[in-house]
Amino acid sequence: MIAPSEHPDFDAHAAVCFLHDARTGARAIVALHRVDPTGTHPSVGGCRMRDYETTEEALGDVLRLSRGMSSKCAVTGLPFGGAKAVVLGVPKPAARPCVLDAVAGFVNSFGGRFRTGVDVGLSASDVEAMRTATPWMVGTGLIRPDALTADGVFATLKRAVRHRLGRDDLGGTTVGVQGLGKVGLRLARLLLDDGARVLGGDVDRAANEEAAGMGVEIVDPASLIGLDIEVFAPCALGGVIGPDTVGAIRASVIAGSANNQLATADLGDALHAKGIFYVPDYLANAGGLIAVAMQIEGHDEAWAHSRAAGLADRLDEIVATARSLDISIAAAAGRLAAERLAS
Repeated sequence: MIAPSEHPDFDAHAAVCFLHDARTGARAIVALHRVDPTGTHPSVGGCRMRDYETTEEALGDVLRLSRGMSSKCAVTGLPFGGAKAVVLGVPKPAARPCVLDAVAGFVNSFGGRFRTGVDVGLSASDVEAMRTATPWMVGTGLIRPDALTADGVFATLKRAVRHRLGRDDLGGTTVGVQGLGKVGLRLARLLLDDGARVLGGDVDRAANEEAAGMGVEIVDPASLIGLDIEVFAPCALGGVIGPDTVGAIRASVIAGSANNQLATADLGDALHAKGIFYVPDYLANAGGLIAVAMQIEGHDEAWAHSRAAGLADRLDEIVATARSLDISIAAAAGRLAAERLAS
C-alpha cells in the first residue's frame, strides 16, 4: 500500500493512524489534518463506515475529508483542528457491536485529542454504544448535527439564491435535492415550507416514499445534476461534480450538504466560468460542526442556532472577497481558509 505521505491527497497531515484489530477484523484509519499545538482544543470530524474497494481508496477519502474539516473549522471561526475517521467495510449485524467496540478503543487511544461521531454509515445509536468504551464520541447533544447541518445548508442556499437570482424567498424556485437521508429530508421540508418546488431522489426506496409523502417529486437521483432546475443541492456522497458532469449542470446555484462535492479543486473555477453560484460545501454543511462545538464547549441552543444562521453572513463575506479580487467563490473561500489555518 502507498505510504500516506506519498498519497496525492496528503497535505502535511499531522498524523495518519491505522487500526487492524485481529480479534474482530475491524479496520479503520484516523487522519488528523491539523492539531492545536497548545493541546487546548481537539481535532474533530465524523466517523464514516462504508465498503471501500481498496485501502488506498479509504486512505484518499480520509485525507480529503479531514482536510475539508480543517477548512470548515477555519471559515466558521471555530478553534478546532480538522480530522476524520473511516471504517473499512460495513460489518454484518452480529459482528457490528464488536467492530464498534474496537473502533471506539482506537478513538480512545488518542486521549481526547480526536473527537468523532455520526457520519455516513454510523448512526446515533452506534455512537451511544461506542460511548461505553470512550468518552470522546460527540454529536449526541441537545441538537442533532444532521438537523443543524440542514439548517445551515438552507440558510446558505437561500442567501445564494438572493445573490444569483435576486429573490428573498424561494417561492416558485425549483430545487433538486440529491440524497434524502436525514439531512436531505430536513432540507426538503424547509424548502417546501418556504414555497419551493422540490425534486429529489435517493437510492433508498423508504427515503423516497417518506419524501414523496411530504410533497417532494421523486426522480432518479443520478439525473438531478443535469435537470433544468434553478438550484442543485447535493446531499449524498462527494465527488458528484466532476470533469464529466460539470458541463451538464443547468442549475444557477449549487448548495448542499455533501462533503467534497468537487472531484478536483479547479472545478470551482469551472463553475464560476459558467455563471453558476457554488456555495463551498465546507461552509454550507458546517452546521454539524457547530452542533459538535456546542457540546464540546458547553454553549446553549440559542448560540448554535445563531451560528448556523450566521453561515449565510459568512457567505456574504466570501462573495465580497471574490468580487473584489475577481476570483471564484470557491477560490475566495479557499483563500480565507488557508489564511486562517496559516495563522
